[in-house]
Amino acid sequence: MLAAYLEEMTQPTKPPLSRHPFSRLTARLALVPALALGAASLAPAQAAALWVGADLRTNGLDGHAGSALLPVPLIGTVGVEAGATTSSGAGGLSEVRVGGTLRDLNLPFTRTDGFLSGGLAYHTAGTGNSGVGVYLEGGARGPLAGPLGWRVSVKTDTKSGISAGAGLEFRF
Repeated sequence: MLAAYLEEMTQPTKPPLSRHPFSRLTARLALVPALALGAASLAPAQAAALWVGADLRTNGLDGHAGSALLPVPLIGTVGVEAGATTSSGAGGLSEVRVGGTLRDLNLPFTRTDGFLSGGLAYHTAGTGNSGVGVYLEGGARGPLAGPLGWRVSVKTDTKSGISAGAGLEFRF
């Protein structure tokens, strides 16, 4: 038994991971700010419960309003949105739409976030392509001052084609 003990004691041991006693603690503490910074970069930049805005588009003037329904952690906010477009060619209201939206899609390390929307649009008789169409819209938005922010977007519609726009949006 003494021989087994002496043999075990004479076996080489593994070298310590570090000579400094606080190296593991320092490594663990350095992880905390890194995780905090990562979580902050994934948080929505300008999350809002309600929004209303206006855009100048390549096919006319556009107004929209919406409401958040459900925040989705680390992704964004699901909501509903309605809008109307006027076109000089139609001589008045040319489109009314309603749909769902996924907003507050954070673009890390910026004060800008993205949005995607889609739904149904009714085109009035004055536009030549009257009836119901499907639309998809995507873009980016960011802050200006207080609740006022800018937004740019591209929208495509089965009845009116592609348009681009830029405008202002109030977020509440």
